[in-house]
Amino acid sequence: MSDRSPSRKATLYFAVILGVSIVVAFANSFPSGFHFDDNYGIVNNPSIKSLRNVPQLFLDPHAYWTEHTQPDMRPILMLSYAINYAVSELRPWSYHALNLIIHFCAAFVVFFLVRDHIWIERGEPVPKTLIAASVALFFALAPLNNQPVVYIWARSALLCTAFYLAGFLFYLRARPVLGGLFHSLALLTKAIAVTLPVVLLVHAFFYRDRERHPRVIDWLRDWRPLVRLLALPAVLNILYLTYRFTILPADAHAGRHAEWVTPITWFMTQWSALLYYVRLFVWPDGLSIDHDFPYATSLLQFRAWGALLVILIWVGIALRLAKRYPHVAFATFWFFLTLAPESTFAPLGEVINDHRPYIASSLGLSVLLAWLFVMIVQRVAPGREVRAYALVALVLCIAAIPVHLRRNWEWSEPLRLWESTVRTSPGNSRAWMNAGQLHMSRGDRATARVYFERALQLSPGYPFVYMNLSALEAAEGNVEASLNAAREAVRLRPQLALTHVYLGAAFERTGAQTEAAAAYRHALTLNPREEGARRALERLEGGVTDPEAKRMAEGLYALRSRNDPAAAAEAFRKVLETTPDHYGATFHLALALDEQGRSEEATSFWERTAALAAGYGDAKTGEFAKQRLQNPAAAVTQREMKAGVEALYQKSDAAAAAGHFRRVLALNPDHYGATYQLAVALDRTGARAEARQLWEKMLPMAEQARDAETLAVVKKRLAEGQ
Repeated sequence: MSDRSPSRKATLYFAVILGVSIVVAFANSFPSGFHFDDNYGIVNNPSIKSLRNVPQLFLDPHAYWTEHTQPDMRPILMLSYAINYAVSELRPWSYHALNLIIHFCAAFVVFFLVRDHIWIERGEPVPKTLIAASVALFFALAPLNNQPVVYIWARSALLCTAFYLAGFLFYLRARPVLGGLFHSLALLTKAIAVTLPVVLLVHAFFYRDRERHPRVIDWLRDWRPLVRLLALPAVLNILYLTYRFTILPADAHAGRHAEWVTPITWFMTQWSALLYYVRLFVWPDGLSIDHDFPYATSLLQFRAWGALLVILIWVGIALRLAKRYPHVAFATFWFFLTLAPESTFAPLGEVINDHRPYIASSLGLSVLLAWLFVMIVQRVAPGREVRAYALVALVLCIAAIPVHLRRNWEWSEPLRLWESTVRTSPGNSRAWMNAGQLHMSRGDRATARVYFERALQLSPGYPFVYMNLSALEAAEGNVEASLNAAREAVRLRPQLALTHVYLGAAFERTGAQTEAAAAYRHALTLNPREEGARRALERLEGGVTDPEAKRMAEGLYALRSRNDPAAAAEAFRKVLETTPDHYGATFHLALALDEQGRSEEATSFWERTAALAAGYGDAKTGEFAKQRLQNPAAAVTQREMKAGVEALYQKSDAAAAAGHFRRVLALNPDHYGATYQLAVALDRTGARAEARQLWEKMLPMAEQARDAETLAVVKKRLAEGQ
């Protein structure tokens, strides 16, 4: 049964069906407000709040995100938010309305692509137009694609895919000007659009004239049509990448993922992630705004090699079927190629998210699902294939709508959304923290504390939990605990402006206004767009007008709170330039130089400190300075012990820690703490024989010190090594 040339009326009918289906599925999504990253990219982003800033969106990588740790170039995406803001400010209705329009356009383009360029009939009884319509509906109504439509910050996937599909359509129709226009818009929306030339090449390969080009070499020899097809997309990619690399800072992607995640680790992890996307497309029981998906750290893990084996089998089957069913091969390659920029060797913050596979499902999973249904109805309903296929597609689309309505309902209430995330991703510390934050905002501090403590159990080094704990302790009147939690957040992420804002607020609550001002000032140094810090500093600045006092506050803040002795020393030197005998600056510069390991340079400042202390009658500081002058090694010991403990217990770098403890023992071979900690570090690096020697050395030392706790550990380690 062949497909008749589709009439405009039939296309119009399908457009109405598609539009009504989308409206019904997402009708209750409009109450959903701004969530999660919406706050950083939209709510608190001054760049989108005036159309006068449009040129800035194309030139400033920091216009994309309020935190300077996440620069990027997505000017068309940000322009769309600026237009929304001009229409409705922070009332979300216009954002959702535009998302639905974009989603409709993307699905409608899928219909034309499948009908005219993707699906090749090989005697199937199901009309091609019906198949194209079903593919577009599968894509539009797949519950996996709920998040790109409802989550406003996920519009990057939505908008880029719509432009990408339109560019692909016009390139295939030999309309390069329109193709290049939409390709450019896709690139300026999200970098994943760089794959479009490769997808065009793959399409040309699978849909080549096999009578003219029976062999691949024959196809390659006829290279002129390929050049005409690919020249403009390739040039646009080159221009875009040049633009991107010219404007973006060199370390633009450094803060997007955990330091320990290597490209190889990311690549291995993505094999199982890709298959998980397929599972969610077919059975969407684990939809989440923030997934808890484990990494694959070794090729020997089943989640690595098992997933890779499945992928290779899948690709092998697709290639085997390529001659008879080129749409199967193309859809398979579309799935992997469109996800490649984010699923190969460029680590990101989240292993998976629900909006990432939006583009891959359009002409990938949706086409494959349609093909499977065609194959099934041919076998189970011979002679009634059209009705059977239409019925299956209809049932599937209708069944998807309640899933959307349920998910939209969850998105409409922040606490409901994050409680759902905790249930689907119980190992996700960020989900627990965000749910706890919402409980705290509603006055339920007891529940908030439980959630924050659970988040810390899952991620002990997560600075955002400490920021929230700082706020919680402040709300309960625990000023010192609030300050300590804020200091821990700064220690964990000193380059994040927000941690310094929280520390500034904690200092304010203790009455330490100069330290608070220094914290806010440093936050603005890290991120000039940090409005919270700017407003707080304007409020406090009247009480800290003396430049010398400001420099002292900055130096003390750098030394005590940021653990940055180099910055502290610079601040104290500036004070001494104007006031050479400044007592506090002299003393703290000596401390800062010792912290940097510049003990010889510090000696002259300790001598001046001792003399100044005598003049001020400060016996305690004078005695401290004299002891330092008599025993310079003490400063080195203190610095190395501090660095070693931090490397061992906070950075989990046992090898680096061992180096610090060895330097202490080189100065003092019987140093109690260094001996013990070096033994621990060596055990963790696997140097058990050397560690045992140190445990044996520790045994009499612990006995002599009558340190029962350490003695028990030593005996246990020695017994384990026998």
